[in-house]
Amino acid sequence: MKSIKLALVVTLFLITNTLSAQKQNWIPFKWVGDSVAGKYFDKLAMTVPVGIENLPYKFEMQLDLGAVTTNVYGNTIRPYLDKHQFLQAKLDTNLVFWIQGQKNYMLKNVDLKLGNVVFQKIQVGLFKNYGDSLTSDSIKTPTVKHIGTIAPDLFKNKILIIDYPHKKLCIVDKLPSKYLKSSFVGYKERYGRIFVPFLINGQLQDLLFDTGSSIFELLTTEQNANAIGEPIISDSLKISSWGEYYMVYGKNVKCDIKLGNKNLNRATVYYDKIKKLDKFYTDEKI
Repeated sequence: MKSIKLALVVTLFLITNTLSAQKQNWIPFKWVGDSVAGKYFDKLAMTVPVGIENLPYKFEMQLDLGAVTTNVYGNTIRPYLDKHQFLQAKLDTNLVFWIQGQKNYMLKNVDLKLGNVVFQKIQVGLFKNYGDSLTSDSIKTPTVKHIGTIAPDLFKNKILIIDYPHKKLCIVDKLPSKYLKSSFVGYKERYGRIFVPFLINGQLQDLLFDTGSSIFELLTTEQNANAIGEPIISDSLKISSWGEYYMVYGKNVKCDIKLGNKNLNRATVYYDKIKKLDKFYTDEKI
């Protein structure tokens, strides 16, 4: 589970209010908690139960709107590919996706099931040399195996509704009429990435939306953090991003933060001193 990633969203609505029962086919998700540097986070990641083709195994994948391509982890999926040659045969070296500067191939015409919803004949990336390695014996155990990442490309030209309080989501073609009067906030999209405008200290600032960075309320440059945060560091944490470990520091935000006309809770803004993403922030004007 990665701490910092980018986002790709084509058509996406996020609705966080409590949703009543509807005819939509709801897909459950769960919050996964874990300790990072000795501190426990109860909402470290969002995972969804998945199935691949008709394989008789229990899988889960992280719902990560900060990813780009829906993918399975090469190390983890390997024994399943070895055992089920029909799945291995779906690997197409003419289909390519890039992640962390590396070229990877894709599985084509895969049926991926989220909860009870089946996405038929889609392309799924195979992230080589990544994930926990499994043995041929371990795949026989009944435990749920974490095998990959669900990215927004899965919801292209659809509407994704996330009900955070009830830990469920659904995908629809048309926004249900009961939500048409909701107060929506427009966003910008550049190169498939979604940027939401927040009013911070009286100024509009575009923030990248990334559910794969669930530890952090706000993450920015040291300069920005100093501008909106209290002088004293209130938190520090050693994290890893794609295998690189480094420190991040948090300061309590001293100014108001608004999304549309909604005042949000005061947050902690985090930054690092190695300028890990500074160039990205500058290039994307966020």
